[in-house]
Amino acid sequence: MTLILLAVVLFALITLVGYLMMRFVTHPNRPDFEETRRLEIAQNYWGNYDSFPKETWDIQSYDGTILHGTYIPNNSDKYVIFTHGYSYNRHGAVKYANIFYELGFNIYLYDLRYHGDNEHQKNYCTMGDAESQDLSAVIDAMKERFGQDIFLGIHGESLGAASSILVLKNHQDLSFCIADCPFCDLRTLLYYQAKQMFHMPKFMVHVANICYRILKGRNFFQISPLDAVRKNQVPLLLIHGEDDDFIPPEHSERLFAACPSTTIKEIHMMPGAKHAGSYGANPTLYKEWVEHFLQRI
Repeated sequence: MTLILLAVVLFALITLVGYLMMRFVTHPNRPDFEETRRLEIAQNYWGNYDSFPKETWDIQSYDGTILHGTYIPNNSDKYVIFTHGYSYNRHGAVKYANIFYELGFNIYLYDLRYHGDNEHQKNYCTMGDAESQDLSAVIDAMKERFGQDIFLGIHGESLGAASSILVLKNHQDLSFCIADCPFCDLRTLLYYQAKQMFHMPKFMVHVANICYRILKGRNFFQISPLDAVRKNQVPLLLIHGEDDDFIPPEHSERLFAACPSTTIKEIHMMPGAKHAGSYGANPTLYKEWVEHFLQRI
């Protein structure tokens, strides 16, 4: 009887920890816009953003979710969509918007689902599953508004980078994709983070995924930018911090290797940069990489 009781308690404890891990992944911190504005200004990332013309443009995604965003017109025939990282909002793309605005691009920045201004009572973060479909809806909206044959690229950071690569599976009509510190496979990343962040064995990731499948009807293990890039022909630029210990640079290296050799592709490792810190480590070099890549297209 005692053994049975211990087994029940252990099972309940493992299930609870798995649920909390799943909850941690799907419901990240959501900083407000005042906080992120202060952070970006403090790091000298804000640039001339306040002087840009802006238009509020909210886009409805495939499941009815409203994605809140900002459109920045620049009187040209070049367009770029920015997708920010996990646990942030569209302000995370302001530093990149400054680069592209100087290069003459019209710009669209938006909040990932559950993040920023978007609804968060019913929604949650799906780590690229729904987010890539949201990005697809944004791409469709851009083409519907400005033309099916426009020069349109995407730029993503971290989760936004992984989502950008995932969308390539169904959007080979893009002009380019820039992915800054993406993960190549969510299962691989969760195994790594279970040890790094939670000091948990790998099997707890499976418990968390079982909770996710039962409670949300989704599967963490099906999210693989690596699979999405295998037949890609969209020009791809990968940038990763050499010292990234949140998503190790090997993820970008694997994505680069998997992308066909017939594709225009580049990979750059930023010396001394942590996760999502490549621009901050060397803004001049970052801009040079972007400009050189765009000139090749």
